[in-house]
Amino acid sequence: MTSRDDATLFQAGALRDEAAFGELYDRLSRPVFSLVVRVLHSRAEAEEVLQEAFWQVWERAPDFRVELGSPFSWVVTIAGRKASDRLRANSRHTRRIEEAQGLRNDDDFIAPVAPESLAADERGEAVRAALAKLNPEERRAIALAFFDGLTHDEIALALRAPVGTIKARAWKQCREAFSAA
Repeated sequence: MTSRDDATLFQAGALRDEAAFGELYDRLSRPVFSLVVRVLHSRAEAEEVLQEAFWQVWERAPDFRVELGSPFSWVVTIAGRKASDRLRANSRHTRRIEEAQGLRNDDDFIAPVAPESLAADERGEAVRAALAKLNPEERRAIALAFFDGLTHDEIALALRAPVGTIKARAWKQCREAFSAA
């Protein structure tokens, strides 16, 4: 079997030839992964970004034009942008964790989404009522999770509490507060 060049494989992938796209992935994933690891300094995150990048390449393969550059350059550009996006997202999370660590009491805590901006319907009112029932630590944990999108580990770091405590607070309070909603 003769080896096809990257552009030919890319064109076949654009026509949804999974075998050709798989071959292209096998050729390009290692060098692209190396680049993404250097940007993110995390193998786990680099693996996620690599998969996201190749998924986007698969989805947008019909848009590729060989006269504008090589398939490798296009894949590297997509992966590089995704890695940069991930760095920015990580930076926002880190800032939010640092901000939450600096707060001393509930009066200092300002949820990034004001309760009055929630839906004005009955559900919005039920959510506001449920949040009002929580003590400050629980309200912070819930707000960091649902308004800021932080993980249990990040919330634990921000609130200087064990991860198990954060998980228990979140599930217990959500069940109790929102069961009435």
